[in-house]
Amino acid sequence: MLLIKTVLVLCSATVALAARAVVSGAVFEGMDTTDPSAEGAMIFENPENHAAAAASILTYAASNANFRPAEQPPKSLGSALDAFVRRTCSFEGFMSRGESDDNKLRLDGSLTQFEEAIRDQLDDPLTARGLRDLIPGYIQDKSLKDWTMSLVVLSKPEDSNKVNIKLARVSLTLSRDKKGTAYIPKQTASLMVTNLQVIPSVLAANAERFAEMMPIYKVHDFIDFFASPKVPEDDDEEEIFGEFVTCSTRRQQQAHRQNVLSW
Repeated sequence: MLLIKTVLVLCSATVALAARAVVSGAVFEGMDTTDPSAEGAMIFENPENHAAAAASILTYAASNANFRPAEQPPKSLGSALDAFVRRTCSFEGFMSRGESDDNKLRLDGSLTQFEEAIRDQLDDPLTARGLRDLIPGYIQDKSLKDWTMSLVVLSKPEDSNKVNIKLARVSLTLSRDKKGTAYIPKQTASLMVTNLQVIPSVLAANAERFAEMMPIYKVHDFIDFFASPKVPEDDDEEEIFGEFVTCSTRRQQQAHRQNVLSW
């Protein structure tokens, strides 16, 4: 049984985010070849089903860390995000794909430049757009200044059964005007990226045990699980978590999750 001890060291670079508000999202890139009829151990045994296997493991790790973005307000997720990253990095069926990168982002206050800075650092337009889409449009709670945008990217190439995972987090300060409209002030933000890969042999060898340990989540369920709440399409409706009012619009690229959020 393979224990990725070195990844724990890499993941320890994540700073404690207990005082930060967290906005979460998830995306899938590539082709999900999971058999719709596959259940239980079959999800872990067959590499063609490993997109769903990875989705299940990620959701299991998040649940055990009490990181449930779809059910919790952003300011309660800081320490839980750290715990989720640690649990994910230490899972025996994942291995590290190089060191975790901690990049500095010089931001000029433009949302467009925020996306461009991430894209330039990572050479990854999907992750850059995904993180941009998590930036709140409105902040009702005046006490919320320090934020982390957390994006889980699950990918599987069309011509391969190799499944990769990217945990991307941007920590930055957000401000609000008198009406509560959020904006990005000039600053140097932190971009942390952890890259992992599924180990097919470990999943197959432990298929029965993993199937008993955790519920099965298909890819679309995984995306919904990690999505911070979105507002109903009817503009007259509001979805409220305590002092948080969420609102969003959709992007075709990231269906089933929020685009622009407000708290």
